[in-house]
Amino acid sequence: MKHYLGICLVLITLAAIVFFAIHSCVAATDHTITSIRDAFVEVLRVQPKVTVNQRVVLSQTAPIAELAVVTKEELVSIGFTVHLEVLSFQIPLTEKKLTAESVYRIKAGFDLREPFSVELDPVTHNIQARMPHAKILSVEQIGELTYHGDDALLNRVTDADREEIVNNLNTTAHTMAEQSGLKTEAENEVAQRLNDLIRHNGQPIEIEWTNPATMLHTPLN
Repeated sequence: MKHYLGICLVLITLAAIVFFAIHSCVAATDHTITSIRDAFVEVLRVQPKVTVNQRVVLSQTAPIAELAVVTKEELVSIGFTVHLEVLSFQIPLTEKKLTAESVYRIKAGFDLREPFSVELDPVTHNIQARMPHAKILSVEQIGELTYHGDDALLNRVTDADREEIVNNLNTTAHTMAEQSGLKTEAENEVAQRLNDLIRHNGQPIEIEWTNPATMLHTPLN
């Protein structure tokens, strides 16, 4: 009888150890999931889709459509000359000059409608995040347009010339925005903040950028 009682006590003890081990593991995983969610909400205003062992435990939600992370104001200026030609020869006294400049506000950030997902390894607690590249969200003219045109004696500046240089100024502003380092700056800032918040809880995080960094939209004013 005592032999069976001893076996029962051992089995009960082992079951209790296994139960508490499983409970601790689940509690640690739940804590990590909460840390991931809170970090993404604080940094990006988005709850990512979180997957554990190929099982989705959180779905992606976002209260806003996009988030600007980096904003910069840039003076953009262009100029060109136009002249008349006959048989590829420039006609004297026909060269007119036009210049235009204005200040633009450029915003780089993230389209929160794109997929943000996190895979959590419940054993190692490694975190693999997949996120879209940052984009140029907007290029907005905020300064007064400064325009100057010099007529040639035989070739005056026209309204079509003025419209063309303004359009070229806007195009130049968008090109400068795309070629700037603002998208990379936005990604680095977000990655650093996520790492700081999640590593504070002891978990490493790896980020994979998943799509080409293109312009989302470019409203003109």
